[in-house]
Amino acid sequence: MELYEAMIIISPELEKDDHQEVLDGLSSAITKNNGSVSTILDWRKRRLAYEIDKFLEGHYYLVYFSAEGTVIPEVEHYFRVTDEIIRFMVVRTDEQEFEAAAKKAASEAEAAKKAAAEEITAAAEAGEAEVKESADTETPEPVQDSQEKTAEAEVESSGTEDEEDKPAGE
Repeated sequence: MELYEAMIIISPELEKDDHQEVLDGLSSAITKNNGSVSTILDWRKRRLAYEIDKFLEGHYYLVYFSAEGTVIPEVEHYFRVTDEIIRFMVVRTDEQEFEAAAKKAASEAEAAKKAAAEEITAAAEAGEAEVKESADTETPEPVQDSQEKTAEAEVESSGTEDEEDKPAGE
């Protein structure tokens, strides 16, 4: 079995779920012909060097797989009939690049897990901050009440002064 690397550019208009469908179709095209996909690297959306089918950006994927040489025409046929794929290229690779890609994929997966854990921690801290903010917003209300009481007391005291200034008969 030979080792291959396929670079594909998917239309930027597609949703993430649709990307997975395209990649699943590629995997099935490879496995139908006794091949196996080892690594799929997501290079995310990038600007194209030149306009392709009126697109200035594309979502890049790098797929490493092992298969017999007869699978390449089948894979290229899949690329050509899939409208979501705007460009592709399949090249034979050596074992060192193949292993390096596997290591990179593993490190990216680990980094993604770490980022998700940090995001959860940040969300929990933000939740605590919201609780503190709501506690802070409750404290000004009694201050407003005391200001209102002070204003009421002034009105009452001004009203009692008026009564005192009036003669007793009135």
